[in-house]
Amino acid sequence: MKKHELMPKWLIGFFPKKFTAITISKNTAWYRDLETLDDEVIRRHEEVHMMQYERYGWFVFIILYLWYTIKHGYWNNPLEIEAREKSK
Repeated sequence: MKKHELMPKWLIGFFPKKFTAITISKNTAWYRDLETLDDEVIRRHEEVHMMQYERYGWFVFIILYLWYTIKHGYWNNPLEIEAREKSK
C-alpha cells in the first residue's frame, strides 16, 4: 500500500523552502504541508519515484539519484525527468 504522509515537523527545517516532497521508499512519500499533499501532480510525481525505488531497489536508486544529480544537476537528473514527464 502506498503511503502519502506529512513530513515530520522536525525534518522540514533541513530542506529549502521550494522543496515540496520526498519519496523515502517504494511505499512512502512525505510532503511539506497539506497543500502539497493534496496536489495531484506532486503526488503522481512522487509515485513515479516509488516505482523507481521498486525498479532499482533502495540502495541502487539512492546511488543513481545522487550520481545523476551530481553529474546533471537536479533539473536534468534522468530520474526527475521521468517523474516530471509521467506526472503530467
